Amino acid sequence: MPRPAPVPAPRVSPASPPARRWLPAVLAVLAALVLALPALALPARALAAAPGPDGTAAAGPVVLVGTGGLRWSDVSADATPVLAGLAGEGAVGTVAVRSVFTAACPGDGWLGLSAGRRATDFDGTSAEHVRAACAPLSDPVPDPVTADGPADATADGAPAPAQQPDAERYRAIAAAGTFGASPGLLGDALRGGGASTLALGPGAAIALAGRDGSVPAYAGPTGPTADGWEPAELAERVREAVAGGTDLLVVDAGAVRDPADLPAEEEPPAASRAEQVAAVEARVAAVREALTAAGADPATGASTLLVASLADAGRTAHLQYAGAVGAAPVGGDLYDGLLESRSTRQTGIVQTTDLTPTLLALALGGDHGTPGLVGAPVGSTEAGTSAAERVEKVRDLDLAAQAVQPLVQPFYTGWVLSQVVLYAVATFALRRSWGGPRGRRRVLAWLRALAVVYGAVPASTFLANTLPWWRAEGSHLLAVTGACALHVALITALALLGPWRRSPLGPLGVVGAVTAGVLTVDVLTGSRLITSSLNGLQPVVAGRFYGLGNAQFALFATGTLLALVAVADALVRRGRRRAAVVVVAVVGAAAVWVNGVPGADFGGPPASVPAFGLLALYVAGVRITWRRVLLLLAGTVVVITSIALVDWLRPVDDQTHLGRFVQTVLDGGAWQVVERKALQNWRILVGSWLTLVLPFAAAFTAFVLARPGAVGVSALQRAYDRHPVLKPGMVCLGVLLVIGFAVNDSGTAIPAVGLMLALPLLTAACTQVLALAERPAPGAPEAATASASPAPRP
Repeated sequence: MPRPAPVPAPRVSPASPPARRWLPAVLAVLAALVLALPALALPARALAAAPGPDGTAAAGPVVLVGTGGLRWSDVSADATPVLAGLAGEGAVGTVAVRSVFTAACPGDGWLGLSAGRRATDFDGTSAEHVRAACAPLSDPVPDPVTADGPADATADGAPAPAQQPDAERYRAIAAAGTFGASPGLLGDALRGGGASTLALGPGAAIALAGRDGSVPAYAGPTGPTADGWEPAELAERVREAVAGGTDLLVVDAGAVRDPADLPAEEEPPAASRAEQVAAVEARVAAVREALTAAGADPATGASTLLVASLADAGRTAHLQYAGAVGAAPVGGDLYDGLLESRSTRQTGIVQTTDLTPTLLALALGGDHGTPGLVGAPVGSTEAGTSAAERVEKVRDLDLAAQAVQPLVQPFYTGWVLSQVVLYAVATFALRRSWGGPRGRRRVLAWLRALAVVYGAVPASTFLANTLPWWRAEGSHLLAVTGACALHVALITALALLGPWRRSPLGPLGVVGAVTAGVLTVDVLTGSRLITSSLNGLQPVVAGRFYGLGNAQFALFATGTLLALVAVADALVRRGRRRAAVVVVAVVGAAAVWVNGVPGADFGGPPASVPAFGLLALYVAGVRITWRRVLLLLAGTVVVITSIALVDWLRPVDDQTHLGRFVQTVLDGGAWQVVERKALQNWRILVGSWLTLVLPFAAAFTAFVLARPGAVGVSALQRAYDRHPVLKPGMVCLGVLLVIGFAVNDSGTAIPAVGLMLALPLLTAACTQVLALAERPAPGAPEAATASASPAPRP
């Protein structure tokens, strides 16, 4: 069958009037986006879950009871009535305790509270930290000392000034790290603000020590074993502190260690996990009862009681227990519902680093003005929910996080290998005639459907979280696979059964639009589907809790670009070039806003703006020159700087990490951020054979997309000939993925994930182009055998 005449891509001379007319228009879109950023950023305020701090300190004492290894799976109304009762009395949530290493030890948690940033007391490597799995239970953190010896040796254990012996070592470890931590920040800020404090227990002494290691007032347990507070003694200390007008008490209630999750070389705790949890429950109950007895019942707002697990129970990271009752630091209300903070923007999830600004806001007032904090005060939301609904929510958060963690790596490995199989099948299928044109068209139809199925997988991994698959009895792998398969079927049906099914670029555009649309809706509604999904954000990793991470950005931007290519190509082929440019410019600008403002992705706009701007120029028929490329890059710098500055100009507690990065630059800490991100990118790149071959695979793929004729991929060349916007679109995709790789930490994932969405859909487009080329003209006889129509090279 004769090959149809190709539809040549339009060429416009650099001196032609259309080029001169369109270039200012495209640049004007960039300028309009910059000018509109202050207005566009206003909806981001609505994304903040609660109003800002009211600027006043709490009316009564503030008490933080810190523990470690305590999870919601340990809590029940029968075994731990006080811990469980906070769901009805106040607000509850989970704590992401991730610190410098994968699992957080008790010392890491207390130091993170002290510094308001990730910190650790371990100066070895990550692998050594995992093997050590924290200090033994009998001595989780060192005791402070006084001039007369151990602090707990004072007369009757009465509170007295003390010194943290390892303060200098903590500062040295922090200085050698890349998180900018300054142990002692909390203690110095409280002391500078005139707040009186009392540390009850060695962990509390770490939290309240100043940078010089001094603890204004400390008391330790004096019981027979001195390995934890006796409830009666602890209650007495709390009553005395309240009567003495202490503003802030921090209590070390001991750490729960999981015998099943400890290294073989570590001696397991003498008490079972249930017995350790019971000990923590008894100490929390003693504090709660002492506050009420002293006339500072937190349920009435006369005080604030926070209970938080600051560390993991062993080598496995979990979301930990958190509860609060009493006056909240935001809005001037009492805690009621589910805990939240602006640092996570996730209902029911806060971070250890959020507790530092929470204590400062409660003890000193919301306008305490302490620099160097990365967290935000902990408030509450969803006050109308029942205690049972709150407990179900927080249990679900850790259950989903634990269910998805072991599945992420197998998913990515399987996704990569299965795509290799797809391309092998496609190569085999396209090189055979299959019994004649009719049989070949049938095979091409099946191959096209299979390729669309692969392209539908990314969006389905997010939509799977609309079903609570993590609650399934038995295999979570089967449950999440079934949830994904259901949505893959729906997306594939939409792509192949709609009116766009006859166009080669129809399914490509539909699946791209669905992928970008799902992520857009999710970002604008709180990132619920992204959290704890196969392709999403993992809260126990605590790298990001809202907006778009690197993998999600790659899917969002690639999906948007593919949809724009399909729509623009259809308009250009119909002679509606002006409408095509408008669509690319408007949708591209909206995508940059979604990614940069509510998506809070600093690394996304530097890749998105050049890619969408370049596509607009291509569609407009403008010749691409170095001068225009430089102008586009300059516009990109202006856009991303404007996004960051708009965020920085907002109140500190409303800022995302974009605005905080601006402040970091002004404070001179930008190099630490760049260094940490570069090291993370490098470690991921050389972390395994799979990631190590990715750059070579990406380079080969880019060569094939740019020069399909050079390697004999005639199907792709035919698609380029038929659809004039497709090849420029692939060039823009390359720009997007390369810049995304270069400017992001974990940037290795961006080209890999983006291509795993684009290549199956491009394969589907090529198969349809071949099928249309082999379709007989109306009234023409069709060859009955394969010899009448030999299979072309793919």
